[in-house]
Order: sequence, then C-alpha cells, then structure tokens
Amino acid sequence: MKTESTNFRTLKETKSKFGTCSNSGTGKNNYFDKVAERFANLMISKIETISSDWQKPWFPKFSNSKNFLPQNLTGRTYHGGNAFLLLLLCEELNYTTPVFLTFNQAKNENISILKGSIAFSVYYTLFFAYHRETNEKITFDEFKKLSEGEQKKYRLVGVNKSYSVFNLDQTNFAEIYPKRWEKIKEDFITKENPVKDVSEMYKNTVLDVLISTQKWVCPINLQPIDQAYYTPSRDYISMPLKEQFNNGQAFYSTLLHEMAHSTGIESRLNRNGFNSRDMKDYAREELVAELTSSLCALFFGIASTIREENAQYLKIWINNMKEEPKFIISVLSDSMKAVKYIAEKLNINICQMEEETNIETDIL
Repeated sequence: MKTESTNFRTLKETKSKFGTCSNSGTGKNNYFDKVAERFANLMISKIETISSDWQKPWFPKFSNSKNFLPQNLTGRTYHGGNAFLLLLLCEELNYTTPVFLTFNQAKNENISILKGSIAFSVYYTLFFAYHRETNEKITFDEFKKLSEGEQKKYRLVGVNKSYSVFNLDQTNFAEIYPKRWEKIKEDFITKENPVKDVSEMYKNTVLDVLISTQKWVCPINLQPIDQAYYTPSRDYISMPLKEQFNNGQAFYSTLLHEMAHSTGIESRLNRNGFNSRDMKDYAREELVAELTSSLCALFFGIASTIREENAQYLKIWINNMKEEPKFIISVLSDSMKAVKYIAEKLNINICQMEEETNIETDIL
C-alpha cells in the first residue's frame, strides 16, 4: 500500500462489425466506447467474484501455469489493457492456452474459425504528427526520426482503433497441426516443483536476490512490522519479514505490489494522480498496483491474491468502471507500463512485449 502520513458469420460481416477503426470521439455509438464497456464488464465481474473470498488468487486457474500471458502465434505478448482483459477472457471461457489470432492470421495458417465462435475486440492507438504551421501530416515513425528540435514543430494526435481476435480453441488448429498444438500447450505448463526455503515456504530466487543485493530502484527494508508500504518522499519500501506472512507467495505478491507503487513517482513513470490526496485517485493507484502485482506474479508462477486492506476500494473501483468504462483501460495501460518497467529492471524477457501503438500490421 502506498502510504504517506458475434457470433462469427462471414468475413464481410466480421470486417463490418470489428474491422472498422474507431476514432477518439466520445459518443455512445463510438465503437471504442463499446470495447471499453466490454472490458469494464469483465473486470467488474472479476472483482465481484474475488471480493467474496480474500484467499482466492486473481487467476486461480492459471496459478500453476508457466508464463500464461496472452500472446499471438509469433509469441508477441499483448500489451496495455488488452493483456489483462484477454487473460480474464481465458479464465471466463476456460481456454487451454492464451494464444490469440485475427481472422486473416488464421487464414494465413490455413486454419478455420469454428462456427459460432465469438470474436473479442482488442484496441490500439494510432498516432500521427501534424505540423503546427502547415498542418502537414506525417506518420509516427517519420516523427520519431526527427531531431528533438524538429519534433517540437509538430503536434501528436492519437486515434483509438480496434480489431477482433479469436483464441486458438476457437479454431481447428489442433486438428490441422497436432504436433504444434501439443508444443504450444506444453509451453504453458509448469513442470518444476516449487522451490522451498528452510521454513518450507515458497521461495523465489529472482526476488530474493533482488532484496539481498538491493538492486531495485529504491531500498527494500525488511523488518518486523505489521504493514507493507512504499514511502514516496523518502523513496523506499518497507516490508514485514517473510515469516510474518501465511505463506511465501503472499510475501512475494505483496513485495511486487509495493514495487509497483514505487514505479509511479515523477522520476520514473510519473503516473497520473500518483501524488493526489483525492480518494478516487488513491483508489486508482491501489488498483494499478494490484493489477501490476498480479501480472508479475503470473509470470513467476505465484498465486497472487487481492489484498484484504483494499476491500474499502472495491466499491470505488466498480463505480468508476460503471460510470466511465474507459477508466479501466487507462488503469490497465498504467499497470502494463509498470509490469514492463519491473521486467526490464529485473532483466526478465516477458516474451516480446510491444506497445499498442501504430501496429497496423496486426489487422492486415
């Protein structure tokens, strides 16, 4: 805790329903708003389920799976809010793997989408740069090649777009490529037995080394205290001793939660509303840390549970998503930025994590 103080019918119909790019408008008929609403409903359903049992992991079905992160056939992991929501979808529909693909990608693999399969929309942001005087438009890639001085002559405009994907379970991939299917399934099964320390508690070598060598971006202090917290003004994490937790996995998921908070300060990710005293902003930051911790834990094979002290924020989280569905997209985007930040600092390659910007090749 941060403290201080369609059914699929035909290709033509699919392109019409899912392939039309959304603009950044705010009207209720805007398709991107509908995507956000679908995301919000998934998250609300998940939070309501977890709230009834504080000992239940965020993703109980995948707690013993290895690196169960949504990705496409090439192994590139979905980034931003798409990653978390596709994971929720995998759990809700009990998919075998977190591998997704578009209709055209399925066509290129010579596989078919099963009749009656419902596509799920994912989103991305396409950026263009406009010259401040001439209004000349250039692509984002062209903009990035400009010098810092030249870039100041342009303004960036982001346009929200979406496209549809299907899980491999919704195709005949297993029938067409049985050997590849078995290999893909094996990639997400943990065969190793959990490593335990002398007290028979779960042990994570990577995080233990991080603590012992103090290689995190701020100090991590272990001491016999009753609460874990991150102090922004002094930039350090305070953690109870491992033996004070019910199990080792709870210790590490709590540590990841506080590490997530520590990424939010101005000198790092400069997260929106991080230093705000407003209760809604505070609750938002707690949700960002919760989701960051759960995704990092999933990579390590740790069963991360929602923190009991965050019970007071459940109503705020749900109300915010009901009032403004796009709230969850911004939260998930910040969470994935924190996940990527943590992974980079720990030298962990979470597959190929790409920014969901200017990825037009994904919808070809």
